[in-house]
Amino acid sequence: STRFPSKVIQIVNKKSMIFFLLERLKKCKKIDKIVFAIPNIKNKLFKVLKKKKLNIFLGSEHNVLERYYLASRKFKAKTIIRITGDCPFADYNLIDRFIEIFNKKKVDYLSNNLNLSFPHGLDIEIFTYKALEKSYFNAESDYEKEHVTPYIRKNEYFKKMNIYLKKNFHKIRLTIDFKKDLEVMKNVLKLTNERTDFGLKEIIDLFNKKKK
Repeated sequence: STRFPSKVIQIVNKKSMIFFLLERLKKCKKIDKIVFAIPNIKNKLFKVLKKKKLNIFLGSEHNVLERYYLASRKFKAKTIIRITGDCPFADYNLIDRFIEIFNKKKVDYLSNNLNLSFPHGLDIEIFTYKALEKSYFNAESDYEKEHVTPYIRKNEYFKKMNIYLKKNFHKIRLTIDFKKDLEVMKNVLKLTNERTDFGLKEIIDLFNKKKK
């Protein structure tokens, strides 16, 4: 990140933010493996992750589509759930529910950000390995390569599904792009008594009670 360098290893709750996210993702019941697909730069993030026994894949810094494809191929993934490292409040219950819907509907791509209604920072994208592979071999623009899923999202070839809420809560910002976002995260944790098991409903209730 150029706006907030080393943001995902900032200390929150006495641990690096990336491990706070990992703690939440480990609560998912529908996933088999968590892989950290990071740039092939031996930077602070790599050093922090390397100390733990984690699945790490080093790939292109700017061609993130290629990084995802090669990581998925290496770990023999059939279905990929994309969660970004700067969204520490990813909701594990939502992820499990989305996986259930994805499998039931047999789509190529499912997300909650084709039409925005979920709090910004609870983004989930799920797609098949085949859809990812087709994107990798056909995407041409730098934008498509940097952001992983635009090729899937814009092509009618793929069967897609978007999950949305009846009321729009996208104004709630829980992603970490700037230092002030980290303060919001710390405030949320104080108000939830430093717990890691809260989700969408509690976040919305908290926002309604404590907007400031």
